[in-house]
Amino acid sequence: MIATFTLHPHQRSGSSVAFRWDVSPPSPLYRATSFTLRFPPAVDLGAVPDSLWPRIALICLHSHWVLLRPCRVQLPFTLDAAEIEFWLRLMDASVQTLEAYRGTEEYARSIELVCHGPALAGFTPLPDSPRCATAFSGGKDSLLQTGLLTELTARPLLVTTTSPMPPYVDHLTARRRHVLESITVRRDATLVEVESDFRTSVDNNFALNVKGYGIGLNEMTDTFLYFSSLLAVSVAAGVSHLFLAAEAEVSENIERSGKTVQHTHFMYSTVTQRAMAALLAPLGVRYGSLTAPLYSGQVQALLWTRYRDLRDLQYSCWNVPLGRATCSACTQCLRIALGALALGDRPARMGIELAPLLCRLRSWEPPAMTLDDPRALPTDLVRARISYQIADDLRATSLAHVAKVIALDSPREFLRARGWQALAGFRQLRRTALGHPAAWHPGYRAGALAGLDPLLRDSIAAIYSQYFPAEAEAAYAPMLARADTLAAWIAQPLELRP
Repeated sequence: MIATFTLHPHQRSGSSVAFRWDVSPPSPLYRATSFTLRFPPAVDLGAVPDSLWPRIALICLHSHWVLLRPCRVQLPFTLDAAEIEFWLRLMDASVQTLEAYRGTEEYARSIELVCHGPALAGFTPLPDSPRCATAFSGGKDSLLQTGLLTELTARPLLVTTTSPMPPYVDHLTARRRHVLESITVRRDATLVEVESDFRTSVDNNFALNVKGYGIGLNEMTDTFLYFSSLLAVSVAAGVSHLFLAAEAEVSENIERSGKTVQHTHFMYSTVTQRAMAALLAPLGVRYGSLTAPLYSGQVQALLWTRYRDLRDLQYSCWNVPLGRATCSACTQCLRIALGALALGDRPARMGIELAPLLCRLRSWEPPAMTLDDPRALPTDLVRARISYQIADDLRATSLAHVAKVIALDSPREFLRARGWQALAGFRQLRRTALGHPAAWHPGYRAGALAGLDPLLRDSIAAIYSQYFPAEAEAAYAPMLARADTLAAWIAQPLELRP
């Protein structure tokens, strides 16, 4: 049965913009068929072109239509044929990735966009200015982009989106509030917080359990929401250089059955970011990432060395319970804790309790799938590379340093069994690391610098080359070429407009 998704005109009231739709037949994807973006009063929504809000609706909602296939989408406005084809191609790219992870080849286009109502007006370009804006979450990537922008530009705009998604409480903790309050104390920047109920309007497990794609819905949609907030606030402020952090792993891709298969977090891959930039080029907006040339471990290393005054604000655990800074129990906490230890520092600076973490994660093992496995999909490759990073950090950290850090953090741990159990856990992890394949020390992807905003490209290149050698281009050139080809194919209809 074909699902019919009917989008209604957006409604702007004061400092809020509401979006509403109907789905027939009703889908278990939705807990509500609406969401709202609520902006602080200081944001002049009157300066945002009215024709931008329908595009924001499309940015946030198009991933849903991929999950509702076969689907007819009825829009309350008219897009030209070029833009319709752009959105269909963007969804085609999503489909070919998702189906590869599901183990099928159901690539046939089964989404139809039907337009009703007035044609959307064209954009008037924003005056170019050197001021920059970035999406801000407190994660290591957004902190690094904040450090870079405050070093290289004047008073950047930081836009954070608060949108809780039960049962997770990472958007609601006191720790997150501390990060948001502290960043503008430590850096000359303007922080704007946008609130939304977007993530509560859906069943986050729909893509995982109902469709069998192996990911949560938030892994397909979160950064589209964050980009939408960034876009609206930046345009209202007249800022045209926009950034949302995306490390090298996010843009990993392979070719399978003649299709380009991306990482499951393709919602902010370089392919997707370049597609969004092409859509918004008539508005005078540039959009991309400053961290695309860096691997995840390099992002943390640069943050903790060049911008040391920001490292304690790192907020990277989405499993964090209320009243805590991190869960100190997940592999994400293990990764970032070991990254800090390998640099000779203390994970407690970002709220990680090292002794409990080592006790709980002592049995960590690298994934079975290796980098040379012909079955490996991009997410498998990234997991394997992250395991190399974990093993390298374990090999670079001494037992004496771990004992010292635990003693500094909580001396009482050695008056009870847990301190000694933590050291035993670290020894077990280190034995695992010593049995891991040879160390993997990639340089940064200098070839990815070509995709950076020209405003900052040379300055960013100078900083990255100061800290990291360049990786051999042959190791990633085919991946960059596939990304270039796919991004150009998605954007081609816009470029062929008369």
